[in-house]
Amino acid sequence: MRFFLTFFGLVYLSSCGIIPDYHSPNPTIEPPLAWSSSPSQSTLEPQPWLDEFNDPQLNTLIDEALLYNYDLQAVFARISAAKALSRINGANRFPQLSADIRGKRSQRNSTGGFNLSSSRSNTFGVDFILSWELDVWGKLQNRSEAAEQDFVSSEMDYRAARLSLAANVASSWFNAIETHQQFQLAEKKVKAFQLTRLIIQDGFENGINSALDLHLARANVAGAKSQHDARQVDYDNAVRSLEILLGRYPDAQLVTGNTLPELNKHLAVGLPSALLRRRPDVLAAERRLIAADLRFTAAWKNLLPTFSFATSGGTNAGQLSDIFNYETLIWNIMGNLTQPIFQGGRLIAEKDQADAQTMEAAANYAQAILQAYYEVESALTSEHLLNTQQQSLQLATSESIEAEQLALEEYSSGLIEMVTLLEAQRRSYEAQSALLQISNQRLLNRITLYLALGGNLHYEPVRQEPLNESFFFRLFSQL
Repeated sequence: MRFFLTFFGLVYLSSCGIIPDYHSPNPTIEPPLAWSSSPSQSTLEPQPWLDEFNDPQLNTLIDEALLYNYDLQAVFARISAAKALSRINGANRFPQLSADIRGKRSQRNSTGGFNLSSSRSNTFGVDFILSWELDVWGKLQNRSEAAEQDFVSSEMDYRAARLSLAANVASSWFNAIETHQQFQLAEKKVKAFQLTRLIIQDGFENGINSALDLHLARANVAGAKSQHDARQVDYDNAVRSLEILLGRYPDAQLVTGNTLPELNKHLAVGLPSALLRRRPDVLAAERRLIAADLRFTAAWKNLLPTFSFATSGGTNAGQLSDIFNYETLIWNIMGNLTQPIFQGGRLIAEKDQADAQTMEAAANYAQAILQAYYEVESALTSEHLLNTQQQSLQLATSESIEAEQLALEEYSSGLIEMVTLLEAQRRSYEAQSALLQISNQRLLNRITLYLALGGNLHYEPVRQEPLNESFFFRLFSQL
């Protein structure tokens, strides 16, 4: 045994100079000192974004989605699988012990002269087998650490999925509110056009208005009713989409809010250099790069000799009662040194494959960094432009409503033509609809910006429950 240890100790020391010190090709992307889209923004770290909306019902829905959304459950299950795989790879570094209990009965026939005789024999034994591949070069440790990095990356993926789900629920919630407001506006439009049609019809019957005016009024009513039905479809689809995110059956029974919140809070975006530590998708890409690096190192070490150690011990007795008798003890010990010589280029190809996968992971990591900066810069630009657009639409809406009221009064007094009245009404409702739409777009962009900055909910993460019977019972009870 001392000979084995001395020999492999010398081999290990001699190999230290030939194993390369490999480093991952880390991306050299320097973060800017300030955001180019909004350099005057506050450098304070982003605050919990759900607090800005001050909507308890929205918070409750996000809690529900984090517990019961099925896509998130699938991501959570992948964490468990990655953790188990990490333990599997880590187990290869330790000695493997197994036990074998055996029993055998045999019969042998023999002939002597004209006589036939037979004899039976029994054999019983217990064996304990210990095997261990000594991780002389650290190859098994590299594989274990790579699996651990995969596990951490899956946790980062889960965190990113949670934030994305919360943002999707909030966006769907505001979309549902906007479509409901658009539906109510369409109802108001139908009633207004019906009133105008009655006024024109009364004038037509009294010989004041022409048949053309009456046909135009009727056409406006029909168009308004069609738009009203379309808004009903939009609202129905928005509610069902939200229910799917919550893990509910999509029966469009969810009651939404009536008004969209206003964005008055000063936005803190933090420094660009701190973004990469907050983005879970970037952190996941970084961990995958580290894992690929470790696998490349392990693939390179496959070219080096492998030393394994195996020993077994047990008993071999003819009687079951002697199975634990130390006098029947048998044992053996063996050490192996295996040096790959020729395998058709397989090991070299595996090393080249691992090298290429490392380069791919490095490129993905760099792309994740650029994508993170792109999402923040785009959202900051949209933040400013949408705010300006909303202010213009607020003015346009106010003026259009005033113009509609004046047009109705002047038409009733016979001062303007019916076409002018209809045009004033059309512009008024188009402006009101556009204002609702831009208000919702500002909310959705603010959610996108918070998500691009790395998220951050208003509370500690809801504990994710594993898939269980009650989980599936909740699903099928709704079907």
